[in-house]
Amino acid sequence: MLHLLLHELIVSAMKSTNFGYIPALDHLRGFAAVLVLFFHSSHFISHKLIYGTPYDPANWARAGNPFSALAIEGHTAVSLFFLLSGFVFTVGSLQKKLNYLGFYRNRFLRTYPLFLFFLILGIAFNTENFSITALLQSVFFMANSDTAINGGAFTFVFWSIAVEWHFYLLFPLLLVCVQKWGWRVLPGLILALLVVRTGAYFAGADMRVLSYWTIVGRLDQFLLGMLVGIYYRAYFVAGKRLDYVAIGGAGLVLMLLFGFNQLGGGGVNNHLWIFWPTLEAMAWAIFLIGYLSIARHFHRLIGNALVALGTISYSIYMGHYLVLDFFLRHDWDSLWRLDDPVATAALNTFVFMLPLVLLLATTTYFCVERPFLLRRRKYVQVAAPVAQGPAISAN
Repeated sequence: MLHLLLHELIVSAMKSTNFGYIPALDHLRGFAAVLVLFFHSSHFISHKLIYGTPYDPANWARAGNPFSALAIEGHTAVSLFFLLSGFVFTVGSLQKKLNYLGFYRNRFLRTYPLFLFFLILGIAFNTENFSITALLQSVFFMANSDTAINGGAFTFVFWSIAVEWHFYLLFPLLLVCVQKWGWRVLPGLILALLVVRTGAYFAGADMRVLSYWTIVGRLDQFLLGMLVGIYYRAYFVAGKRLDYVAIGGAGLVLMLLFGFNQLGGGGVNNHLWIFWPTLEAMAWAIFLIGYLSIARHFHRLIGNALVALGTISYSIYMGHYLVLDFFLRHDWDSLWRLDDPVATAALNTFVFMLPLVLLLATTTYFCVERPFLLRRRKYVQVAAPVAQGPAISAN
């Protein structure tokens, strides 16, 4: 039974009609989704053990090593998600004619069925928070607003879906700019965003809100994903050299997260947020380039398992906090205890919560996501050749 389920998930993952399937992307999606679970559990469980009070990000956990920093600063998984989005759309659409209606139709079918499913449940279980204005904000790409629907655990991660859609709305225009002026327009936009955030900092803006929760801080990550997609289309060839890039990129990510954590991490609200979104995305971009190469060495069974995990990654991401919140409310979050609160959180998450998260995600994938995913259609076609620099020419 498990073998058949795994096979079905792998087959489902390979049904994109807009570009050749790249299994490594599903590996990373699955990793990012699970990392978000460990990120949230490491904070909520350790804070509960240490302080016994409602969670306060001012008490941000301090990592003892780069690996614990990966969990404590696991919000970086969202940056990886955004990077992958920019990469995927660019690889699939570069030097092709984009059908805008088809693009948005596919994006709606990919994200909104599960989004609306959890939104409805959030409203049903939190009727006191309902208002028409809040509903309209949530549905029309403003779920990252403080006044959008608060559906408790059901809508806990909705903010990122809003930011993702802000990029969807911008992507066709960004693609036109790249097709017309070449890849250099993207670093120019990243530099402009750094200038905007610097100006906002000196104007007294809440930098953590601006850089973490909005497209002003997150657009860098999509743009860097687009740059990696351009590189992939023009120059990528798997080999030993890029395998080493994967290893170096992984080390860079870990050390960068550790350094960020030692400076206060995600709990600080200062000038670090001017450039942190760009730095972490650059590190993930380097790792992504290498991982696309090194993933070819994985044993088939491991690769298939990672593909299956990536296939249900959206359901993992959307539903993980439901399981964590249930364990927290019933005081089942630290059944096994170690000396280190963060290690206690990791152990209980892995042993007790992760299996339930995967079960829930598999159920919502097949019952909610997949019927709509099968309705997606091709939204690009080969365009007439145009003169472009070498960095955006396809192999």
